[in-house]
Amino acid sequence: MDLEALVKAITAEVLKQVNGQEATPSVLIIGDRSCKKCQAVEKRLGTGHTVLYPDADPGTDVAVRRIVPYLSIRHMADMAVGKADGPLMETVLAALLAGQPVEVMEFEYKRHADTAPEGLMRLFEGQEATLASFGLTAMEMTKRETHRIRKSLVTDADVAEAKEKGARELRLPLATQMTPLAVENARELGITISRG
Repeated sequence: MDLEALVKAITAEVLKQVNGQEATPSVLIIGDRSCKKCQAVEKRLGTGHTVLYPDADPGTDVAVRRIVPYLSIRHMADMAVGKADGPLMETVLAALLAGQPVEVMEFEYKRHADTAPEGLMRLFEGQEATLASFGLTAMEMTKRETHRIRKSLVTDADVAEAKEKGARELRLPLATQMTPLAVENARELGITISRG
């Protein structure tokens, strides 16, 4: 940790104790300040946050929430094999290596969920799972209410897992079968099933 970041952290803590106020949480948006997607993150976060950008990054030793506004397919593939292309992805990788979780507001591949071939979507979902094991996950507030399951047989455990992720709708391929318990579980949990 550099000296300036340490002084800022100590100052914030002292002010919090002296004033009896909670310091506003800091959020590092890993992107360019003028980027529309970065501005969308700021808007989604609302007020009550101190927003930082990489030029004011306090370093990986200071606890801040780190958010990547958009992760392209190329960057996702690179990060899944531990490769960082460019300064912003190097910032992400440095945070992950320091044990700091990083959130992603939008994964590019999810834009193509309704049109991409099943095999390609499974590849991207596998990369997303790998990234999650590194500490790079979707922002809680951006998780979708529709959950796609690409299995030939859906069980009640699949339905329960989708509900835990906030799903209100399950989208299944036409040929997918559901166990009777899965159908009952979906009904009890208020989850709609759609096919196609």
